Amino acid sequence: MRLLLIFLLAMSAFAQDAFFLKAGDRVVFYGDSITDQRLYTTFVETYVRTRYPKLDVSFVHSGWGGDRVTGGGGGAIDLRLKRDVQAYKPTVVTIMLGMNDGRYRASDKVIFDWYAAGYEAMVKQMKTLMPGVKLVGIRPSPYDEVTRPATVTGGYNTVLVQFGDFIQELARREGMTVADLNAPVVEMLRNANAANPEVAQRIIPDKVHPGASGHLIMAGALLKSWGAGNIVSIVELDAKSKKPSKLANTVVANLTGVGDGLVWSQVDNSLPMPVDLADPSMALAVKAGGFTEAFNQETLKVSGLKPGYYALRIDGLQVKVFTAAELAAGLDLTTLPTPMMKQASEVHALTMKRTGIHNTRWRTIEVPMANDSLTKAQAAMDALDALDTELDARQRAAAAPVPRKYELIPVPAEAASVPAGFTPIFNGKDTAGWHISTTNHHGTTPTWRVENGVLTGLQNPIGKGGILLTDKKYKNFEVYVELNPDWGCDGGLFLRSSEKGEAYQVLLDYRDKGTLGGVYGERLKGVPTYSILDWEKNYKRGEWNSIRARIEGDIPRIQVWMNGVRVTEWSDTSNHAADGALDGMIAVQVHGGTQIWKEGGKHRYRNIAVRELPN
Repeated sequence: MRLLLIFLLAMSAFAQDAFFLKAGDRVVFYGDSITDQRLYTTFVETYVRTRYPKLDVSFVHSGWGGDRVTGGGGGAIDLRLKRDVQAYKPTVVTIMLGMNDGRYRASDKVIFDWYAAGYEAMVKQMKTLMPGVKLVGIRPSPYDEVTRPATVTGGYNTVLVQFGDFIQELARREGMTVADLNAPVVEMLRNANAANPEVAQRIIPDKVHPGASGHLIMAGALLKSWGAGNIVSIVELDAKSKKPSKLANTVVANLTGVGDGLVWSQVDNSLPMPVDLADPSMALAVKAGGFTEAFNQETLKVSGLKPGYYALRIDGLQVKVFTAAELAAGLDLTTLPTPMMKQASEVHALTMKRTGIHNTRWRTIEVPMANDSLTKAQAAMDALDALDTELDARQRAAAAPVPRKYELIPVPAEAASVPAGFTPIFNGKDTAGWHISTTNHHGTTPTWRVENGVLTGLQNPIGKGGILLTDKKYKNFEVYVELNPDWGCDGGLFLRSSEKGEAYQVLLDYRDKGTLGGVYGERLKGVPTYSILDWEKNYKRGEWNSIRARIEGDIPRIQVWMNGVRVTEWSDTSNHAADGALDGMIAVQVHGGTQIWKEGGKHRYRNIAVRELPN
């Protein structure tokens, strides 16, 4: 194991040596409004932080909307270069200009010559101001004439391609690196348009400024020019021998069998690039642009498991349930809600905060107040610089490798219906982690039985109900549960419940004139009841049905899905929880009385699972 660790550390060092950026580099992103969006630039920054967490590199984002090779709204080129580039003493400068320089016209030699002369003069000026700086000329990102027709004769993107050809030739003469942010994005747009024309138009909504999905592909193109690696981690395990068969960019230890399952510890050298695949345009762009294969390979493959279903849990949180065949074929972890993806998302959130602070300093104080002779302006900028530094330190710390505990636990086939990212809070064997309320107004002695993975609640004695509560309290969360109650039984799913059962309730009134999926304030004053009259169109009588409920916010907002269909979207006017509580327990209810509970009737639940949300 020690030899393996030395080898992996050596491979990690080699990967950093092959990367364009080196320890101590300071990168300034210079450009027009597309750079000013701070999207491809922040994606690049986050990628470097997460993929090379030990690499000491810093970033400054200096894009200004409307800029050309002669400058623009932020000042003439001389001022822009001195104030917004040279002042930061960069070792690397990326240059993204051209979209405005072509003036959105058909190809014109006069305009081209003006652009070429201005660009070359700008490059020479940068080299004079910053001797030894590494310049990265960016072939301008495209004007989208793939998902919509061209608006000028010959197309405007052909003008940008011509500009890019000039940059390529200039780079050869001046010893610059070139990144092509045009052709890869055009290719991605073609693939996306062929797959889904409607969603493809959202990638560059106004044909000029890409959304986050387009910027991610642009970031990938810049990173490719820098020799960025594609592997986060690769893990292949043999369950029979209890040994790894292949590892890359990670260390696996303590691989042991537990029953028919496996447990091990793992420390990856990198984090995945956080990508929001829930966004349709992002998912389409990632697939159409091959981003995962090129930059984000984080895979897990386990062979030799007995046939059946296995829950993958990392640090105690369930990722998803897979079959042995799926695990043997291999999983793409970047598509799953893993703790590693959560950690990477936290890094990106800090990236956005840090760059936002710098932008505030620059665009709110430094530039607009430069001639106001304000005595406190410098102190304000110094304070923001200090905040920038603090956020940078937190960003780096957040990206540090973390040891993870992995588990593959055999589970029943029914458990496969639990959504990805939801961790079971009912173990299918007993009521461990739950307790019966001794103060509920519906009763305190209902019977709760667990048989064959099913939690069953019934009155005991007749007329006496009550609630079964989680021991743990939750604030913002989603709860998933499958239910199959007897007709004539009134129950509920309680959210943020007190010990007494004062709670926001998802109605599970499976009876004549009842309703399922609505919202009710159980012993909460001022909460109007929200009923669903047509709930039966989404409910399957006599079968297992799923309810997923989401509650979040200090003023609660509740959404409910029945069998995957959202049936409720409700917001309170204020927090009506008992004593103003912002959290509480989850509970299931057996209603008291004999009028709305069938004698001998039962409420049945299985696969109760929770996904906690940020507070």
